[in-house]
Amino acid sequence: MMRHILRDLEWGIVFVIITLVLFLIISWLTIQPVIATVTETEIAPGQIHCRSEQVLTDDAGHKWQIMFFTEVDSPDVTSLNLRLSGLYSSANIESQKPLIVSTDHKRYAATDLFLENPPLPSIGQYNLKNIFPRLSLSDLSLEIPLENDTTANLNIPQSLVEEWLQVSDKNYHSFPKLPYTFQFLC
Repeated sequence: MMRHILRDLEWGIVFVIITLVLFLIISWLTIQPVIATVTETEIAPGQIHCRSEQVLTDDAGHKWQIMFFTEVDSPDVTSLNLRLSGLYSSANIESQKPLIVSTDHKRYAATDLFLENPPLPSIGQYNLKNIFPRLSLSDLSLEIPLENDTTANLNIPQSLVEEWLQVSDKNYHSFPKLPYTFQFLC
């Protein structure tokens, strides 16, 4: 009798372990890469800060936080900024040299807005307002100028470029906010 109970218990444990292993394998195979989302913040009345953030790895294995953001003073977009932050201070940006944005055999140069005083040596910020409308909706390549006359090559996937397009297309109009309570007059 006791032997029968132990055997059933062993089979139950084996069944639970097999189920957990299958669940982990299936969940591991179906995990999609994380895609950044567009977030909006109202900085001041009528001034909206819209951004997209993502962490990508360059060809040398350095991780970069990529933030594409805009500040909108209704209804005009005042700037389209790309901020590159080398994570773990693994790469220092040479702010005296331009960022090269490449797509479809075309190259564009953007100067660092932190030319004089970068907050950290691993941070660069570039205004792409004049460049971004000329880019196609395909993969982009960024050549980030680093110290010691080297560059970091960062590939931006098409899905992220499309997300940046959402950020750049934000045009805001002053719509009155609806009240939380409504009064119906009959």
